[in-house]
Amino acid sequence: MTATTTPALSPADVPNRTPAEATARIKFHVSLNVSDLDRSVRFYAALLGADPVKWYPDYVKFEIDVPPLVLSLKPKRACAGGPLNHLGLRLMSVEHLREVQARLTAVGACIGVQDDVKCCYARQTKLWITDPDQTLWEVYVLHDDVPDWGEKHKKVKLLAAPLKAFGVRGVIRRWWNNRFGRLATADTPRYGVMGPLPAAPTATDPVEQAVAAGACRMTACEPK
Repeated sequence: MTATTTPALSPADVPNRTPAEATARIKFHVSLNVSDLDRSVRFYAALLGADPVKWYPDYVKFEIDVPPLVLSLKPKRACAGGPLNHLGLRLMSVEHLREVQARLTAVGACIGVQDDVKCCYARQTKLWITDPDQTLWEVYVLHDDVPDWGEKHKKVKLLAAPLKAFGVRGVIRRWWNNRFGRLATADTPRYGVMGPLPAAPTATDPVEQAVAAGACRMTACEPK
């Protein structure tokens, strides 16, 4: 994380690498769908007092030490469920990940596993889980950064774990909400000094494409 009082001027000012010391502690993770990526970068840089460490056209990541937070932003529309994409925890080792998996299995949680997957500019091992109210959680270990999105073309590898976490009923519910749920409108007043929101871009995430043009809260993977 690079502390600052103003956001980076452009993606060219961002290293697009996770700081080496960032993975030495457990961090809470939040992923948000945003209608205007650049404007959201400026807002969260001001809120957090830090520049992002990754800034791509389809993904931005902030690494914050105090509080320990990994915040990612994705340019996707928010539907009736709101802007939340998923919540998560980044752990420090695969051994710790397996301990979490065992605890969740013991309580009957629906779990999807992805071992050594390359996606969203990172290589990770992860669990996808939904809580009793169908909130999607990602628990993962970051192995390394990668220079491109990753294995987007391997849809089966990317889709299997999140779909298992949701289950058939959950997938149908999110498809229905995304197709027919109430959407946030572009002219809804928000942060008036910044002006109206532009139209949201079309989702390109493999999982969203696979579930009938995308479920608002579902994503194949998230770089951390």
